[in-house]
Amino acid sequence: MSKRMRQQGVALVSVLLIVAILMAVASRLLASHNLVINQHQNTFEQNQALHYVLGAETLARQALYEDLTNSGKDSDHMGELWAQQTMPFELDEGGYLEAQLRDLNGCFNLNSVVGSDSKVAIERLQRLATNVGLQPQIAETWKDWIDDDIEVTGFGAEDRDYLIAQPPHRTPNQPVTDISELYLLQNLDREQIGLLLPHVCLLPDSETLININTANAHTLASLDKGLSLAVTEPIVAEERSFADTGEFIQVNEDFVPVAAALTVNSQYFSLHAQAQVGSSSVTLQSLLYRDPDSGVVTVLKRDFGKLFRSNLTVTTEEA
Repeated sequence: MSKRMRQQGVALVSVLLIVAILMAVASRLLASHNLVINQHQNTFEQNQALHYVLGAETLARQALYEDLTNSGKDSDHMGELWAQQTMPFELDEGGYLEAQLRDLNGCFNLNSVVGSDSKVAIERLQRLATNVGLQPQIAETWKDWIDDDIEVTGFGAEDRDYLIAQPPHRTPNQPVTDISELYLLQNLDREQIGLLLPHVCLLPDSETLININTANAHTLASLDKGLSLAVTEPIVAEERSFADTGEFIQVNEDFVPVAAALTVNSQYFSLHAQAQVGSSSVTLQSLLYRDPDSGVVTVLKRDFGKLFRSNLTVTTEEA
């Protein structure tokens, strides 16, 4: 092989090596560029989804305000606009927005067990637990979790029981704000909590009343030992829009002993919303308080970490 041919061969190898290096650099730059684009796209989609759920919260507040100021302060019931199921909204960016409002005056307020009538509230929680298939001592366990002492109530548990758990922890000894604290209770597993969750809530006011127009059968049956699901299930099977508690008791005399615990108005609501934009998803759960006089709705709490479960039901007609 001549010297010239060898030089040409070396030159060709050098060119090929340079081309390979350039291709590797270009591929790396392209990959980095795509990564930056994807990062910006994900950030944009996440930001859009966040604003959509905040927009849902604003819309819910406006709906609750207009319900009280335009429809009047007489009563709240499931036939009103705020309580209606809505189909998911299709978003222009490709995705959807779904939101649902829940009346929290229609469920058992777990913080009531440390209210002014603690004994009655504990008995009601015991009946509620029994009706959903749980042991009634759950009520005593929960009472010990949030009361301000370290004395064990009945079958309850206090710090000395939780400090030997793994990991060790203490009772808060005060009303709590997040329902997830149920998972920290002794002798209560996830399946049992799932049976209880549809009927309970946590409100900052331990003296709240039960809205007879929105409460479910289990919540109503827990109010008194003279009540049962056999009494309350036919009530909730019908549409309820009682104007006052007197009208309700007139046709449901079994509730006379608990008349003081009833109302037809609601002040506390929970909004749960989810927005899906592209590959990004944001959920929001907000605790809302509506002033019974002015109708102004205040956001008491926001939580972006709650798993969204749609309660939308679709009925179809069989051919």
